[in-house]
Amino acid sequence: MTTFIDGAPAGSPYTFSNADAQGPHQLRLLAEILDEHSTYVLSDTGIRAGWQCLDVGPGAGSITDWLAERVRPSGTVTALDLDPRHLQSGDNITVRQGDVRTIDLPEAHYDLIHTRLLLLHLAEREMVLDRLVAALKPGGVLVVSDWDAQWRHWLLHAPSHEAAEAFEAFQTGLLAELEAHGADLGWARRAPLAMRAAGLVDIRATVHNQLWSGGEPGCLLHVSNASQLHDPLLARGVTAAQLELLREAMHDQATLAYCYGMYTTVGYRPGA
Repeated sequence: MTTFIDGAPAGSPYTFSNADAQGPHQLRLLAEILDEHSTYVLSDTGIRAGWQCLDVGPGAGSITDWLAERVRPSGTVTALDLDPRHLQSGDNITVRQGDVRTIDLPEAHYDLIHTRLLLLHLAEREMVLDRLVAALKPGGVLVVSDWDAQWRHWLLHAPSHEAAEAFEAFQTGLLAELEAHGADLGWARRAPLAMRAAGLVDIRATVHNQLWSGGEPGCLLHVSNASQLHDPLLARGVTAAQLELLREAMHDQATLAYCYGMYTTVGYRPGA
């Protein structure tokens, strides 16, 4: 049984929606693509039993669940999302529904705060970053993961020239739609500077990417994104035929494509 507190969320700034029919599939693909990387970095923070954690924008909660297992029996995890329909509470998991830009966060409360694919979407990302830092205990750690979408050489091989052109048209339309919603496609690489400006220390960053074949999660994510944004992409000049070519190519085992680069930045609030 999921427990919601804090009431209804404010209007969503995000390009994608948990409420979309593609929502559960998209979140599952993201977990398959990114969880191994995320848990590798989180394991290196020293997370242990008794920690108080905040997972912001947790999607379907795979990292929330991982955190909850590591901080048992006395630690807790709060999962905060605008639309937490895919989250489940537990004996040490509380689900909060709300907007990280405006919701009350306890001061100096959390040992660890994690966000993934959140700040790049928010025009107010620096303000939100300051709020998250203030919610950390002295010595607490912030872990921020976001795509870098400025490097454009994702497609290594496509089944045809037409499929490659369709992939490029799709990416151009998708990135324009993201920017129209306030996304900063180069934010991830600058996150260490923003975190240092927010007062964090001992900052380090890890970059992760992987080559995927057609039919694997890194390729199928493009199909899911294209389905969810079908009408906006058409409005940006991508044709229905190109979207069908994209779908076919991303299921074709001959296709080879990198995913977007994932930059994960870790920083600590001083004063422990």
